[in-house]
Amino acid sequence: MFRQRNCHFALGLLCCIIALLSTSTADNSVHILSKYQLLTSTTLKWLPIQHYNPNEFKEIVIGGFENIADGEDENYANQAEKSEVRRRPLYVCRAMHNSIWVAGTQKDKERVCTVTMYGSVQSYDKYELLENIDGAARIAWIRLDKYLQSHVGAVYVDNKMLVARHMVPKDKKEPRYTHYIGTLSSENFGNIIYVNEDGKEESAKSGDHLVETEPIRYELSSVKLNWPKRRDVKPRISRILSNVTITNHGEEPASLAEACTYTYKYSIYWGRRHAILNGLITTITLANGTSLPNITWGMRDEENRTEAYNVQVFLEPGTGVNVTLKANYTDTEVPYSATLISHYEDSATLSRVISGTRQEETLLDIVPEFGPIYFLSNYSVVPTTVSPPTTTETPTTTIAATTTMQPPQETTHRPRQASNAADTVDHDENLIVPPKKIDISTSMQNDDGGPLSLKNKGDYSNVACAKPSLLTLIASSLLLLILHRIT
Repeated sequence: MFRQRNCHFALGLLCCIIALLSTSTADNSVHILSKYQLLTSTTLKWLPIQHYNPNEFKEIVIGGFENIADGEDENYANQAEKSEVRRRPLYVCRAMHNSIWVAGTQKDKERVCTVTMYGSVQSYDKYELLENIDGAARIAWIRLDKYLQSHVGAVYVDNKMLVARHMVPKDKKEPRYTHYIGTLSSENFGNIIYVNEDGKEESAKSGDHLVETEPIRYELSSVKLNWPKRRDVKPRISRILSNVTITNHGEEPASLAEACTYTYKYSIYWGRRHAILNGLITTITLANGTSLPNITWGMRDEENRTEAYNVQVFLEPGTGVNVTLKANYTDTEVPYSATLISHYEDSATLSRVISGTRQEETLLDIVPEFGPIYFLSNYSVVPTTVSPPTTTETPTTTIAATTTMQPPQETTHRPRQASNAADTVDHDENLIVPPKKIDISTSMQNDDGGPLSLKNKGDYSNVACAKPSLLTLIASSLLLLILHRIT
């Protein structure tokens, strides 16, 4: 007997816990009608009244107005305020009424939702308001047609009944309400069930139902990237992109060039936000007018890129040099602000300011490292008295054959800065394609390896000849004369 009582007690406690959990985890999503099924709206939601703070801006959907005579509303503190009040908003709300969700009315500055169904009118202090998140939803009250089905985008109270309203007849003497907010149910032969201004249930076959129109594409314009606040998501990884050998087999000093090709994974992600529909094509324009490739909002775009870095050096005849192209593979986040413009099928637009974080995986700090110059005849290191190789022009990065061709501005080869402070000096916050380095002669290094380390190197030279300078010929002649004297 004692065990049976304990079992009943435990079962009752479990039911209470389940009831509390189901209440606390109620679905506040708003469902709208599509061509094929119900969809969850990204810009509308049912806001529980206990989470609503009048001091915080929340755009609650208005279904009508109540006409108030001067001095009639006791919620206003003084006569001056009363004289200015003419129309009180009537907000769309819903409450659990006889185990079903029913739409109704909450008057401005009141905390009850009045609903009705099956002849039972009730006011509830536990209910939910229909919120237009950030004012991002394009909503309208569309006239009902009893001969046609509901419009695509019609807003549901639950999964069966729609949010609707009935206009107060114009011939009604001194009407208090402009509209009666209620529920459109197919079970009631398409009638709108509502509470009139006298607190009684009525029904009507004519009226409006609430419809949300979703955008067909987005435009992200006037994008401002906050580069000083960028951060590395992962530690930077140093990577060797290419190893090439540049040689001069000619009889005169020459300026030589070699294109170092490399492949890497590129990824771009502009983030997700509430009240923005994922999966729509989005165009992007920076504040300085630069246009970036289109993206699919809410999706991470990834691809394998193949690019080329042009290395140029000046070598004496019969010499060569090994070049290693290095870079840092980075995963960085940069905050941004922008204007989001929603485009609709009827050519209408709706804009608002948003902020987010742009995440990019790419190569930065691309730098060529030069080995010691050596003679091609015996691979011995050229004496330091001979001038080292120098670049004759700025190295450039060009787009080679890629899996998906990308415009140059999307390649973010940002030069490494000397310090964090220097990163904010003369730096365009909208710059995605930074200026190239002017000179890489300081990057040339002489490694400690001897001549043996230079043997068996491939020859990938692409020779562009140039006339020797007078100073170089004189220096070479003097060097040969000194060697002859010594021997």
